[in-house]
Amino acid sequence: MATDWQAKSRPTSPEAPESGEAPAEAAVPCVGIFWFVMRAGRLELLTCMTPWPQAEDYGDFKTEAMAHYDFWPKLRKKLQIIGEYEDWPRGRVVYNMRDDLFTAYIDRQFAADAFRAAILDAFHLPPEQTRFAFDAHYSGAKFKVKARP
Repeated sequence: MATDWQAKSRPTSPEAPESGEAPAEAAVPCVGIFWFVMRAGRLELLTCMTPWPQAEDYGDFKTEAMAHYDFWPKLRKKLQIIGEYEDWPRGRVVYNMRDDLFTAYIDRQFAADAFRAAILDAFHLPPEQTRFAFDAHYSGAKFKVKARP
């Protein structure tokens, strides 16, 4: 599986910690998991994503195989982030193959257009094929983001 991860300080300037370059499949829409976290007073979008054609099948959906709780320890150690995976606002992007539609399940903290634009940009999602849905599973983060992308 071609899972990759990125940290983004701003939606327009990706910083891939391992190579300094965006994934080779950068133009292909991706599915995956993400968090918005505050580090050194800056808002960062942390992602783990896979181009949707290579993603795991889950019924009519394509989804990232990596779970938030499995991936967080790697991020926390590498980036020295405080807290547990559910402490920061997070979400997941999936692709519905039957409806040809991406859905970003998000925390209510991400209701502002700036957050949605950052998610669209990071995952290379076509706006006309993407919907956003609030999901209780991704709500209730202990930490609140104090900035906008």
